Amino acid sequence: MARPRNFEEAEVLEGAVKLFREQGYDNTSVPQLIEKLGICRQSLYKEYGDKRGLYLRALERWGQREIDSKLILLASEGSPFENVLTVVRGWAAYASQCPGGGCMTVTAIVETRDDKEASAIVEKQVDRFERGFLEALGKAKELGEIKPKIRPERLARTLISACYGIGVLNRLEGSAPRIRDTVSLLLEVLHNARQS
Repeated sequence: MARPRNFEEAEVLEGAVKLFREQGYDNTSVPQLIEKLGICRQSLYKEYGDKRGLYLRALERWGQREIDSKLILLASEGSPFENVLTVVRGWAAYASQCPGGGCMTVTAIVETRDDKEASAIVEKQVDRFERGFLEALGKAKELGEIKPKIRPERLARTLISACYGIGVLNRLEGSAPRIRDTVSLLLEVLHNARQS
């Protein structure tokens, strides 16, 4: 009979997300994970295979939580166009504060581009977010909220590219003015796309 696990997986994954966000993959050691997460080495290797296995699970958990919260906003009742504006306006917060270590997806894009499994997880997250924008903008067009000539797929891709670009720049000290200007211009583009 297998021995029961002596740790809560949700707590371990949340702790791993925090460490990997703050320190990155390469700068986070197995001894640090064991100490901070309250998991023994044997359990870590049994449940996740190794540090990389735990990282991949944490990356999936981060993406699901973060993207789901944005998709909920984009699919909220009311005006789909206003929902898009709400999400984009939220990016302005990056100009003044980095939420608890930054975006783990952005870190993964930069750090693990040669890791096919990590890249596949990140690609899935980016695709889901882009589809959320596309669906909201498509509904906005159906409702006459944006001009007929606007192509929702191009606008969705532009927003996604800007979002993750902001995430990368946020790690560069002194980028607050760049981020504010980028968000301001994105909002201007969206307002110009709006049906008057």
